[in-house]
Amino acid sequence: MRLRVALVGILLALAGPAAADKVKTNQDAKLYSRAGEQGQVIMKVKEGQSMTILSTDGRWLKVRVSGRTGFIPRSKVNLPEGEDDLVRNTRRRPFVDGRGTKRGFGGGAPDDRVGADAVGNGSGGRDSDSDSDTDTDDPDDKPVRKKPPKETPKDRDRDKDDDEDIVIKDDERPTVKVLVKTSVYSEADDESDEQFSAAKGELLFPTGKKKGKFVEVENDEGDIGFVLGSKLSMTESSGGGGGKGGRTMDARARLGFNYLQQGVRSAGGTGANDNYNLGTAAVAVSLGGTVLYPYKPRYKLGADVGYDFAKAVPGIQVMGGTTGITLHNFAMRAVGAYDLQKSNGMMLLGRLGIAYQSFQVSDVENLAKNTARLPSENITSPTLGVGVVIPRLKPKIGARLTLDTQIGASVTQTKNLEDGVNPGAKRVSLNAGITYKWKPDMDIVAAYDLNYTTLSFGEPVMNSQRAHTGTAVNRTDLFNALTIGIGKVF
Repeated sequence: MRLRVALVGILLALAGPAAADKVKTNQDAKLYSRAGEQGQVIMKVKEGQSMTILSTDGRWLKVRVSGRTGFIPRSKVNLPEGEDDLVRNTRRRPFVDGRGTKRGFGGGAPDDRVGADAVGNGSGGRDSDSDSDTDTDDPDDKPVRKKPPKETPKDRDRDKDDDEDIVIKDDERPTVKVLVKTSVYSEADDESDEQFSAAKGELLFPTGKKKGKFVEVENDEGDIGFVLGSKLSMTESSGGGGGKGGRTMDARARLGFNYLQQGVRSAGGTGANDNYNLGTAAVAVSLGGTVLYPYKPRYKLGADVGYDFAKAVPGIQVMGGTTGITLHNFAMRAVGAYDLQKSNGMMLLGRLGIAYQSFQVSDVENLAKNTARLPSENITSPTLGVGVVIPRLKPKIGARLTLDTQIGASVTQTKNLEDGVNPGAKRVSLNAGITYKWKPDMDIVAAYDLNYTTLSFGEPVMNSQRAHTGTAVNRTDLFNALTIGIGKVF
C-alpha cells in the first residue's frame, strides 16, 4: 500500500508544470506576496502580460514576472490547452492516522480550505511537502483529483474595489539595459544553452548574482540566465548590476552661456578701483564624467571630474578699451552614493575633493589694453558637497541637484595688481540639471550652474597698480551659467 502511494506521489510530481511554463494574464491583475488575497500586493500586471510559472498552490500560481516573484489567482491567467487543472507535486494526506479528512476538535475545515481564497498548507513548490489538489478519501488511498474552487463574480469585483487601499512595495528591482543584441545563457558560460535572446536597449532585472564576467539577469516574462557584464549598461534605477563588473560610467558635454558679475568694495576708499560693479556675457562649455562601482548592496563608490570653460564676449569695456577675460573651473571629487531603492531610482550623494579656478585677463600687464586694471587670479580649495539624483522623475525625465562648499581657499593674483595683503575666499556652487532619455544609452542634458564667491583681501598692497585707497578690500563674484548638451552612458 505504502509503495503504491509513493509511486502515485512521484507520478503527480512529474505531472506538475515545468519551470519554463508560461501563462498570460487575461485581465489586469495583482501579484501577491503569498497565496491568498490577504497577502500584500507587491505589483500590478496588465492584461496580456506573460510570466513564468514556478509552482502551484491550490487555486494560486507562483510566478516570476518583471523581476518580482509572487502569487496570482489561476482565474486571472489563460492556462495552456488541457491544463486548466495544473497539478502540484504533492498529495494531500489525511491529518491523522485514522485517515480522517478534517482537522480540529470541532470537526470544521480550517480557514485556508474554505471559500475562494483557499490556499495550500505550504509553499506549494515542486520541492515542498505541502498539500496539493488531491485527496485520499477512499480506503485504497488513491488520490482523487479536485479542481480548485471557481472564482465568483463577487471575488472578481473585489480586486477592483480594493484598488484605492493597495500599498505597493517600493523596493523595485534595479534594472540594466542591453548595449548590443546578445544571448542569455543557462550557465555562466557562453558555451551553455541559450535561455533567451535580449535585444539592444532592452531592460533586464539583475538578480545580484555574479560569476566571473557574467551577471545573472531576468527578463520581463520571468526568464532567467547569465549574460556577459560587458554587454550591459547601468540604468538610472540600477543598484550596481550594469557595465563591466557592475560599474557605471557616464560622460557629459554641454554648451551655453555664462554671465560673469564682479563687485569690489573698499572701506573708506575713493579711488576708481575702490567701488565698482562689472558684468559681461561669456560663451560657456562644460565637460565632465562620473564612474561608480558597487561597494555594498545599497552603496557605491567612485569619482567625478568636471571642467567648465567661459570666454567673455567681447570682454570688459573700460575707458574706451576692452579687457578680455577667460575663466577656467576644474574640480575632481571622490563620490559616495547611497541607493534609496525607490522606484524612481533616487540616490543620495556625498562628494569630497579639490577645486581650482583660474580667472585669466588678456595682456594683464599691459595697462594700455587692460584698461580695467584687472589682475589674473587663481583660487584653489578643498570642496565638500552633497547631492540627490532622481533618474526617473517621469518615465523619460530625470533630475539632479548638487551643492558644494569651498572654505579655506588659497588665492594668488598677478604681481603688482594685488587687491590686498591677505587674500582668502569662500564659495558655494549649485548645480541643477534635467535629463531627457533620448536613446537607451544617451540623454539630452540641460543644467543651471551658480557659483557665488566672496573674497576678503585685507589691507591694500601699497605698491599695487590697483591703487586702492580704503582700509580693507572685499569682492563678490557671481557666475550664472545655462548650458545644454548630451550625456553618454558606457
